[in-house]
Amino acid sequence: MDKRLFLVGLIEGDLQRKALLLQKLFAERYGLYKSSLPQLHITLEIVEEQSNLEFIQTAVMEAAGELERFPVRATGFACFPPPYKSVGLLIEKSREIERAAETLREHLAERGIESVRPFGTQFIYHLTLANTFLADNPWNEKEFLEACSIVDRVKAPLSLVGTVNEIAIWRPLKDAEEMVVSSFALSEAGAVSKLR
Repeated sequence: MDKRLFLVGLIEGDLQRKALLLQKLFAERYGLYKSSLPQLHITLEIVEEQSNLEFIQTAVMEAAGELERFPVRATGFACFPPPYKSVGLLIEKSREIERAAETLREHLAERGIESVRPFGTQFIYHLTLANTFLADNPWNEKEFLEACSIVDRVKAPLSLVGTVNEIAIWRPLKDAEEMVVSSFALSEAGAVSKLR
C-alpha cells in the first residue's frame, strides 16, 4: 500500500468547471471510471505517512492560516508518459503557487518532515484530467497516445483561470471518504479547519 500523503490545492471557478467537463469527456471516451470521477486537484507537496500525522496536520493547518485564496491559470496541456499515462492541464508556475508550496515546506520542515520528490526536484504543477491511477479500466498505450494526440492539436495559448480555495491532505485511495485526511479552507481571515 502507498504510504505517501498528498498535500493538494482544491480549485473553484472557471478552471474547475472546464476541467471537470474535459475530465468527463476523457472518462467517457475511454471508459476509465465506473462510478465517480477523481476529484480535481493540484499537488503542492508529497510527504511520507510514516511521519507523525498530527505534526503534518498541524503544519498544513498553520501554512493554510498564512495563505489567502490564490489564483491559478492553466496554460496548456501535458502528457506524462508511462508508467503514469496521464493527461492534464499545465498550471502556470506563479509567485502565488510557489509561495503556497514553500509555506507548506517551511511548516513541515519545522517539524522535521521532508517532502518526497518522486518526480524529480521540480514540480510540474498540473490538474490531472485522466490517468491510470485510480482508474477502474486503465487505458492501453494506443488510447493514451490517441488522447495525447487530441490535446496536442489544441491551439495555444490556453488561459483558464481558477482559485485555490482549500488545501487538503489526501491518501492515494479510491474511496473518497478514506482518501481525505483533513482539509483547510483558505481565506483572507485565515484558515478554517475541516478535520475528518
